[in-house]
Amino acid sequence: MPLDKPSAGKKASKSSKPSPARNPRFCVFGDSHIACVKHALDEGLLDLEGVELEFWGAPGPQFRDLHLEDGRFVGTSAAARDSLAKINPARSAGLEPQAFDGFLFIGCRLRASDFLVPVLASQPGALGYLSQAVRDLMLTRWLEGCRWYRAAHEFAKQRPVFFSPAGFLNDGIVSEDEVARTVNTEATEAQRDMLWDQIAKAMVEDNIQLIRQPEETVTRGGLTRAAFATSLGDQGDDSVHKNGAYGALILNQALGALRAVQK
Repeated sequence: MPLDKPSAGKKASKSSKPSPARNPRFCVFGDSHIACVKHALDEGLLDLEGVELEFWGAPGPQFRDLHLEDGRFVGTSAAARDSLAKINPARSAGLEPQAFDGFLFIGCRLRASDFLVPVLASQPGALGYLSQAVRDLMLTRWLEGCRWYRAAHEFAKQRPVFFSPAGFLNDGIVSEDEVARTVNTEATEAQRDMLWDQIAKAMVEDNIQLIRQPEETVTRGGLTRAAFATSLGDQGDDSVHKNGAYGALILNQALGALRAVQK
């Protein structure tokens, strides 16, 4: 039997009204590097208009005990599960891509210094100069050799994923002997951009969007400015972690990219 047509003057019931659109949910995932974004949140430096933000991950050794199982991340040790319960108690049992509208993988054992710094230090005509073929191979090994990058690739099959490698080592903490030995302090922004572009192109092939280290945080060719280094080290000797100002630059860049994807 055909359905009766609604009369022209009949108003739609309340139950027929579309539900208001919810704010997108965004997750910052990673190792101890998620702390810089948490600092940015605590310091009111983030543009979170229309976004629900959550964190998921674990620091130090516990991060090694997070694994991708049946398409979701789980903690495989009591210590890891304890860390998860402190960072995100509501989701301590696991993290699945369907729970969020986008993800920022930050740090995650993918270190910018492991690829960019040695390539920037390789100069044409110098002994041991790296050919383009070698650079391409290094990039592939750098990405695919990181199991968290491989995991990001799996999540990216279902949700937008942005990846921010751990930034350059902090200037003023790294010894000058190490700087002289490993860093091309004369490397230019243009040279860095060429390598970031190469990384971005490789990540796009895996449906991942690179969040590169902001140029205003870089100094002396391949180091992070001291103003963006964490101030929480026991003896001011943390050459790796960054502060809230750095975390804000990274997350706001990622959220801007997410909003562009959702338009």
